[in-house]
Amino acid sequence: MYWVLIKANLFRKKIRTVLTIASISIAFLLFGLLNSMSVLFTGAMDGMDDDLILVMPKYNIMGTQPYSTVEYVKSVEGVEKVSHITYLTSDVLGGMFDGIVFGVDENFFDVYQRFQATEEFRQAMRSRPDGALVGKLLAEQKNFKIGDKVRVKSNSKNEDGTLNWEFEVVGFYTVAKYPGDEIGVITNYKYIDDSRTSMKGTTGMIIAKILSPELADEISNKIDNAFENSDRATRSGPENQIATEMVGEFGDIELVMNLILSAVFFTILLVTGNTMTQAVRERTADLAVLKSIGYGDLQLFLSVILEAFIIIFTGLILGLGLTLLLIPAIISASQGMMEDAIYLSSSSVLLAFIIGTIVSLVSSFMPARQALRLKVVDALAKG
Repeated sequence: MYWVLIKANLFRKKIRTVLTIASISIAFLLFGLLNSMSVLFTGAMDGMDDDLILVMPKYNIMGTQPYSTVEYVKSVEGVEKVSHITYLTSDVLGGMFDGIVFGVDENFFDVYQRFQATEEFRQAMRSRPDGALVGKLLAEQKNFKIGDKVRVKSNSKNEDGTLNWEFEVVGFYTVAKYPGDEIGVITNYKYIDDSRTSMKGTTGMIIAKILSPELADEISNKIDNAFENSDRATRSGPENQIATEMVGEFGDIELVMNLILSAVFFTILLVTGNTMTQAVRERTADLAVLKSIGYGDLQLFLSVILEAFIIIFTGLILGLGLTLLLIPAIISASQGMMEDAIYLSSSSVLLAFIIGTIVSLVSSFMPARQALRLKVVDALAKG
């Protein structure tokens, strides 16, 4: 019974129904894409270790800090192991290289276990000053093989007086999650520091493995307080917190996302509400006839509610379906860099259904109430 009424109502104005569903689909497509890429906007990535603290220059996250800071961090109570990363900023040379080179010390893989390499490859890098481990994804893209040369034009001058740097591929590394981190070249910090003509004795980001995640805030505050009034002030914190703060440097993107989605769904609420109100108004005489032949007030009330649900959830399913189709295309376009970083979580799908339910109820309540309170005599007189 309900389906007969709803079907007749939906197809009464086919173009209006199709356009309403299309607008709702676009809204949920936007919702799905923004939520699936929320990691990129917020920095809140899964799989980051709770027992790792990152220490970097406070006022320039890509800057350098004295190597003596590494020694201080090692001395802090509660710190188990310490490693560090020095970035060799570079430009593309002849289109050959698109990644980033960073120098590390010998225990980097023991401390930062998200990066993985076999002992054979690690030993090969340690035994050759200019030895480098290339990320698996970068190696696949550029067809790097062991023995190949990686040539980089850097902003740091080499000891030969040029900006050109050359490393030999001695192995490869992978990451446990987020293949985008495999777009890089890991080499020996000592080789970079000995070869550059400026910024000697400095490093970039310090990575400290602590005894317990509960000590993270205490140790971070202690490190930052030690350098608070110096020209080498630091910013320290758990890995996930620092990642979020780094994204926050570009503005509160999460707030912008939420405002966009709120505006979109408020608009959809108005569109759907207007559609349902107009549809009920156009069917005033029809509703009166249905009531006169025995249809109850509650039946017509529910039919209007269900009509809104069908319109909203058809758009919702189409929108989320398009999202699921687009995610693999986006990952493919990124050449695998965004794999594991872009996905539509079950919580996002659940939130979409909750939003759909709320929008359906709110947008249809007043038109359904109008149908419920409709007087047959008055309606037929107006019709």
